[in-house]
Amino acid sequence: MKNIKKIALFLVITLMAIVLVPTFASAESKSVSNEADLKDAIEKADNNDVITLTGNIQLTEPLETTGKTFTINGAGHTISKAENFTNHDSNGSLITVGKDGKVTLESLTLTGSNKYAVQAYNGGHVILDKVKIENNKFGGVLVNAGTVEVIDLTLGKNGENDNNGIEISKGDSITENINPKIVMNGKITTDQTKNVIYIAENDDNLTGFSVENTPDSEQKIFTSGNKVVVTDSDNKILFESNDNDKVSPTGEEFVKDITVTVKLNDETITKELKEGTTLSREDLEKEIDLDELGLSNYTLVDFYEDAKFETKFDFSKELTSDTTIYAKLEETKASDDPKDDEPKDDEPKDDEPIVDENKNDDEKDTTPKTGVVNYLPLAISGIAILSVGALLFKSKESF
Repeated sequence: MKNIKKIALFLVITLMAIVLVPTFASAESKSVSNEADLKDAIEKADNNDVITLTGNIQLTEPLETTGKTFTINGAGHTISKAENFTNHDSNGSLITVGKDGKVTLESLTLTGSNKYAVQAYNGGHVILDKVKIENNKFGGVLVNAGTVEVIDLTLGKNGENDNNGIEISKGDSITENINPKIVMNGKITTDQTKNVIYIAENDDNLTGFSVENTPDSEQKIFTSGNKVVVTDSDNKILFESNDNDKVSPTGEEFVKDITVTVKLNDETITKELKEGTTLSREDLEKEIDLDELGLSNYTLVDFYEDAKFETKFDFSKELTSDTTIYAKLEETKASDDPKDDEPKDDEPKDDEPIVDENKNDDEKDTTPKTGVVNYLPLAISGIAILSVGALLFKSKESF
């Protein structure tokens, strides 16, 4: 039986080696320093190959790829367009990832394109990690019915007129039922405030798109009506897209934080809640520690909406903005505490004799107290009885 188990284990390990080793072995790392070598490496890339730049590269035409999974590691270098750059029909982006392609760009700067720096097109997937994009004519990133995943993206000014950082669209050439998608898996850094994310307004094919957050993403992207917002780790909005009422984004909906401030005389406490939630009286009372606030001589009476304590606070209503609640306190009087009537530890109770602590020890009462037994007479009597008994016993022996 043991031999059969050993043989089975050996066969499993052998099978795994046959399946996996060729996969690992086929992944390669290639270094390139010019456009021709980069295009050749992309054409031959497969199975998670890594293409590493050893210098800056200027392109004379767009780089396009489909159906391949690989990484371009810029190693801190730049890809830009040459003066004689020629578009492919309507495509003037530096890098385009098309259907079934998945390309990771890392440690790379993309700048100076006729249109966009990079686009995810018709089901293509682009991952941006430590990528800087600036000074591109139409915009920085085009999510053209593809997926863009942001790990670490720095956006400078892109677009001839208004800024256009990440544009969401669906071009006329896309006939499949594929919608654009943005995945936040890290952060976007930018000094721009307008159109960091832009929903194309002249795109009749675009009716919807989706946004998604990875669990550990530093920033989050949410839907908010017909627009999207990006928030920091404290749920504060960093920037928001334009509001396009022709498009319905899907994804997690943004709910802003609101602050509830409770005033207790001159002291205050605060509590953070989500917009549209209610606050129960019980939960609020748990937040209040009068002793810790230096208000131990007060008792809590009730909660009000105004400082004059005229309108009681309605705990059943949903809170939609920052709210102030006024707590009415009543000072506790000493006479109201029954413990104040109890004698202190060093005070005699009514039924206890008063002891004069100044009385001289020489004047102590030597009168025997009731219940105190003097054992000396008993001891002498006992010895006498035992002695008489011994004499009588001795006399009996002599008869």
